[in-house]
Amino acid sequence: MFLRKFYILFLLFVVLSSCNRQYEKVLKGNNMEEKLKIANTYYSKKKYEKAIPIYEQLLTVLKGQKSVDEIYYKYANAHYLNGSYELAAFYLRSFYNTYPSSPDAEQAGFDEAICYLKLSPRYSLEQASTQKAIDAFQEFGNRYPKSTRMEMANAKIDELRGKLRKKAYENAYLYYKIGQYYAASVSLGNFIKDFPEYEDPEKINYLVVKALKKYAEGSYRDKQEERLGEEVKAYQAFKAKYPNSQYLVELDKMQVTIKKSKK
Repeated sequence: MFLRKFYILFLLFVVLSSCNRQYEKVLKGNNMEEKLKIANTYYSKKKYEKAIPIYEQLLTVLKGQKSVDEIYYKYANAHYLNGSYELAAFYLRSFYNTYPSSPDAEQAGFDEAICYLKLSPRYSLEQASTQKAIDAFQEFGNRYPKSTRMEMANAKIDELRGKLRKKAYENAYLYYKIGQYYAASVSLGNFIKDFPEYEDPEKINYLVVKALKKYAEGSYRDKQEERLGEEVKAYQAFKAKYPNSQYLVELDKMQVTIKKSKK
């Protein structure tokens, strides 16, 4: 039994060594047709890490030739399928900008956006990749408005904006919770401008009024009147916009307190 296992391992070692030697020979060789054939074989077998270096050589040597667009697409797509999403996004964009009439250009544009989608972290972390994904999906829509992928692209944009929205709300509300009331009023106001689709804008505007009130109350006396005036303006705008709001009972009482403090 031991000898049998040893023999199998030995054969496997020999086969792998032979394959590696053949691979190195192809890499170092000058036969472009053989290189392309081997690279495509690795690509079809999903051995992308083997195919990529050969495609890279071919692109360097065959630059400017008619057949290079297909090689370039497979090179970019191999990075994507291999999970190297940052590199893939770069090469996919370069591909569809260089070969916009290629039959693979639309797929490349969509997959670039998918790369950034896959790089997008949970909402509490830095969201640069999330914004890049949104931008890429929107650009895809501008390029291919009749694409069958548009429904998915729009759904992904909504999903990604939801992530940005959640992060922006928590960041803005954090200012309120830690007592940075002026920063809270500005951030909450910006939040509702940036995300008008938010499901409860009434609550956000209510928090803006409260934040301004608390900010004024915590100010030096010579600044209080001016800052209470900002709160009153925000309250009046809120009342005009939400005349039947459940928050008005509380906000109305706040205005009574403000008037008494001015006497």
